[in-house]
Amino acid sequence: MLHRSVPRLFTGLLALFLVLAAVPAAMAQVPAAAPAAAAGTEAFTVSGIAVDVSAANANAARDEAINQAQRKAWDELYRRIAPGGGNAPRMSDVDLARLVQGFSIDEERVSATRYVGSMTVRFRPAAVRDALAGTGAQYAEPPTRPFVLLPVTVVGGRPVLWEDRTAWRNAWEARPAGGSLVPLLVPDGELDDIAAVNVESAMQGDAEAMRRVAQKYNAAGVFVARTDLAEGGAVPAGQLSIEISRYTAEQPREQQTITVKADAADRPEDLMTRAVIQTAAAIDEAWRRENTTVAGPEQRMMVSVPIGGLSEWMEVRKRLSGVNAITRTDVLGLSRYEARLALTYRGDIPRLKQLLARRDLSLEQLPTPPRPPLVNQPVAPGQIQPPPAPVEELWQIAPLTGAGSVPVGPPPAVPGPGVGTPTRL
Repeated sequence: MLHRSVPRLFTGLLALFLVLAAVPAAMAQVPAAAPAAAAGTEAFTVSGIAVDVSAANANAARDEAINQAQRKAWDELYRRIAPGGGNAPRMSDVDLARLVQGFSIDEERVSATRYVGSMTVRFRPAAVRDALAGTGAQYAEPPTRPFVLLPVTVVGGRPVLWEDRTAWRNAWEARPAGGSLVPLLVPDGELDDIAAVNVESAMQGDAEAMRRVAQKYNAAGVFVARTDLAEGGAVPAGQLSIEISRYTAEQPREQQTITVKADAADRPEDLMTRAVIQTAAAIDEAWRRENTTVAGPEQRMMVSVPIGGLSEWMEVRKRLSGVNAITRTDVLGLSRYEARLALTYRGDIPRLKQLLARRDLSLEQLPTPPRPPLVNQPVAPGQIQPPPAPVEELWQIAPLTGAGSVPVGPPPAVPGPGVGTPTRL
């Protein structure tokens, strides 16, 4: 009996060993999604705030240093998210403390009457949005997911991404996390990174390779930052030119080029560090231009959207959700050929047209239907005839022609009863 149970015992122990061995591997995959989850709040964290305060005693100096750090962080946050920078809206220490989620002390030195240190302040995103909306200030909404950045170096005419360690890649890996509006992730160059995208795919902007690497890091898109170095990887002494290409699902490719000039006292690594900082700043500025919220009171318009099927309707809804001036979309009616919406938006009509055009959507006003003839209703003596109800303007939103977008099916020539007529929801 014993010799028959031994194989079963070893089989059970082997199965248990395999299960336990698989647990660390499964747990190791969990943190991969953490950067994407924190990307929406990373822009609202300000680090490296230096404070130097003297007071009557150490406790008073520390309290005043915290208040000073919060004020400095608020000014830095506003410069980060506001188009054109400028001065942040002033508020009291009490109101400012309501915007702060927490803070941490990076380093500190305390004496009997002096406090010197460096702090990190984390703001509440929702509270910051409400505070800025109350002042009417414009700001750029940060991306909810990070972007992958691929540093491509052309060394003596040979493009390099993963094969060798270059000064350009080293500068990106040494860049501290945070401190920018658009979170950027630089892959380590592991085997799965190499399998997802190679240097040729990065240089050519291969759509499938961009999709794979973005999906691997749960990213909103991919940036390819390309620069040229001399043979042997030597950093040029005069200036450095960086070509930045952005790839997202909505925009296959967008490019810009910046030039970073060297100072006389620069070391090669100093020029690379400044190039990384200016590249990240250029990415932030482009994001601010495209994603600045629209200030002003909310307005409402009635909209007709011609559609040819469910997939086209879902595509239009997806594009409308990416227009930050639109605060609410209510579906009033839906048929096979048309959707009726009530759009709530901020700003004016020309600004709304510009934002819709970036999503390959047009906005045009439809002819106002003729007012029905007035019919005098009998009124009681002493009462006044009520004025006619106003005729509400109707607008139309449709995909732009040639945008590689939604083909809209024509409605029937003469719709019968209940056919082609929007069904009220």
